[in-house]
Amino acid sequence: MDHIHSVKACSIRHCSEVLGLRRQTYYHRKQGFRSEHKDDELKMALKQATRQFVAWGFWMVFHYLRNQGHAWNHKRVYRVWTELELNLRRAPKREKIRREYQQLLSPARINEGWAMDFVSDWVVGPAQDSIRIINIMDESSRKALWTEAHKSISSNKLIDVLDKVVAWRGQPAYIRCDNGPEFISEKLREWAASRGIEIKYTQPGKPSQNGLIERLNKTLRVECVDQNWFTSLDELNEALQNWSVTYNTLRPHENLKYKTPDQVEILNQNLYFYPVAA
Repeated sequence: MDHIHSVKACSIRHCSEVLGLRRQTYYHRKQGFRSEHKDDELKMALKQATRQFVAWGFWMVFHYLRNQGHAWNHKRVYRVWTELELNLRRAPKREKIRREYQQLLSPARINEGWAMDFVSDWVVGPAQDSIRIINIMDESSRKALWTEAHKSISSNKLIDVLDKVVAWRGQPAYIRCDNGPEFISEKLREWAASRGIEIKYTQPGKPSQNGLIERLNKTLRVECVDQNWFTSLDELNEALQNWSVTYNTLRPHENLKYKTPDQVEILNQNLYFYPVAA
């Protein structure tokens, strides 16, 4: 309108009639009011709030702004909220681990494949410490190779345990486990790769793909952990060692035709897996 007014020498009244623009609107905008900029402060406040509090929804952010002293009407705030497409926000999620399906088949030879998992529990004592039990078994003979409780088990401690088992047992062709943080650590993968051992990961949410170790975990709970109150970590580990001896040497296994794991290994010594050094 200013351009027409200056070039054509038309009055503001005439320009307003031709363009269909109210003179009050024209003079209002001349004083600095711009309707397209009236929500700039609100937009900035919403963007700052949603960047700081990623998981908050509309009403949390609205009342937060109210508590900060802003008196914007909720309908106006929601209109700007949808214009900025903040209603389509999603709370950040960790990327899902995707694994290919692997059928659970027992290896043909003893010591060819191991399975490992953790059992979480606690020790009743002055501190009531939470503990984790590492379980490692041979998938062919069902022998419990290592059962030991710790207050916590890092990837370094897990590798130390595996080194001890390899030292007296020999290394397997693969180790089957779930997607726990210790099992997917870079250190464990490097350790396995340096020895030519394959890590077979189960699919998330599919514990049946490591069913043998899950069955061992249940047996450990029913026959040992749930049978006693333990007041110290040493007392628990002593009970675990006694149980593992009983499990391997005395307890008949239905799937082994009611033989013990030690009996199976003695009867099938010619089926031992002898790995080639990496």
